[in-house]
Amino acid sequence: MTPSVRRSHGDGTTDAADDARWLSIPQPDSFAPTGGWWHPAGVAVVADDPLLDAEADRVRAELAGLRRMPTVRVTERARGPARPSTLVLRLHRPVSDGPRADALAAEAYRIDVGDDVVVTAATATGAFRATRQLLHNLRAQGAVPRGRVAGAPRVAERGLHLDTARKHYGADWTVALLHAAADVGINAFQWHFSDDEGFRIASDAFPEVVSDEHVTRDEARRIVETARDLHVAVVPALDMPGHLRHVLDAHPELRLPRAEGLPDAAVSGEGALDITDRDAVGFAHRLIDDLAPLFPHSDRWNLGGDEFVDFALIDRYPALAESARERFGADATGFDLLTAFVNDTAAHLRGRGFEARAWNDGMLRGAVVRLDRAVELTWWTNWSALMRPLSDAVAAGHGLVNVDDELLYYVLGEKAGYRYPTAARMWAADWHPGLFPTLRSGARQELAAPYPDLLRGCCFAVWADDPDAQTRDQVAAGIRAPLRAMAERAWNGGSSLSLAEFVEIDERIGGVAPWPEAEPA
Repeated sequence: MTPSVRRSHGDGTTDAADDARWLSIPQPDSFAPTGGWWHPAGVAVVADDPLLDAEADRVRAELAGLRRMPTVRVTERARGPARPSTLVLRLHRPVSDGPRADALAAEAYRIDVGDDVVVTAATATGAFRATRQLLHNLRAQGAVPRGRVAGAPRVAERGLHLDTARKHYGADWTVALLHAAADVGINAFQWHFSDDEGFRIASDAFPEVVSDEHVTRDEARRIVETARDLHVAVVPALDMPGHLRHVLDAHPELRLPRAEGLPDAAVSGEGALDITDRDAVGFAHRLIDDLAPLFPHSDRWNLGGDEFVDFALIDRYPALAESARERFGADATGFDLLTAFVNDTAAHLRGRGFEARAWNDGMLRGAVVRLDRAVELTWWTNWSALMRPLSDAVAAGHGLVNVDDELLYYVLGEKAGYRYPTAARMWAADWHPGLFPTLRSGARQELAAPYPDLLRGCCFAVWADDPDAQTRDQVAAGIRAPLRAMAERAWNGGSSLSLAEFVEIDERIGGVAPWPEAEPA
């Protein structure tokens, strides 16, 4: 469904014609206009089910707080007597076709716009998605076109990853970001709070590893509860056994022994945990245990597994090779030891109520040890020909989250050859959640729609490789359009909008703190 063109006037008004457009991100599956507009002079919000009371309270406050709505120039045919209108939130439970259908149906909605507006949804999450649609139209054009609208996502997860380890983002800023992201259908927040350069959540058990700038545990709980209220799942991301230099500076006895003959500290294991040492592995698991209570609503945890050492030189770490052969036989390599660590940590997480995720680059490379099938892979790259292709993960049955570094990586300072992502590049690539990074050979890696159950979704990643390259406000402004572009194309498995139509809608629905109003194109 491509919205039709509306005529604008220099006085800020627009024509209310029968070819009205539905202005929202993401776009609904269908919009059948009936002519005319719902333009509330006053709104009484009614919830048909107690499970929707909180959403009714939310949208009631949001409607009361709307400001700066453009005026609709209503034609004589569409004009009617001004009267208070009713927004009814109705709970309806459709029949489920299974677990994946449950996940998608939970966010589905229908909106019937007449003299009153009736929102039908199976869950409070679906009602939240529907009311965002209404608010977008009100912010964009001051009224909602009459007709029937329906929407449901193509993938269950549309995420935002934020690297707070290398650049500190305070609790207030992060809460505001969650509001802005949830506004356009982002429903997962991967919180990367530990890396070589910092550890940014207070630790009760290991206060010595915490950076000076960090969020307190109470602030972390506030962020987590805000996400829950906004129907956003929090995925803690505590990278191990690599990317731990800051933590290991406080515990150097747990660091992987330095390899001989390697060119510099960056590839010699300064940030690598000694996974040959049971005490070091136990420390890593206790670090998880200390933070796990902060995430009572989470069911996923990204344990990392990436860039443990320079994988092209892993055979030059004698401690890894010796331990692998001792544990798993003569054919075992350092990759088998890494895989065993990931499997053991996944089992530990499962005991705490979390399913494990890991980055893909070091996975599926063991000669003897097979990666636990329950470990989901956050697939970010195939920059090296030695990395396993996506087809291996599919054949092994691993769940997948697409974090395509070619289009979805926002790397501060554009380090390592990255460019800031843009909506234009996503449209040029015709990106959708099943389109993964290309292989070094140039071969395309793609899962076609309708997507298989193992494709959990996708994620936009903000990394602070050069933390001073942008201020927090510049980060917010820079990610707004490309994150909204991913949200549109992830929800719909692509988009029927042209790039120009997307850009126009993005500008017209405006910003939600901390996203500023867009500059005119």
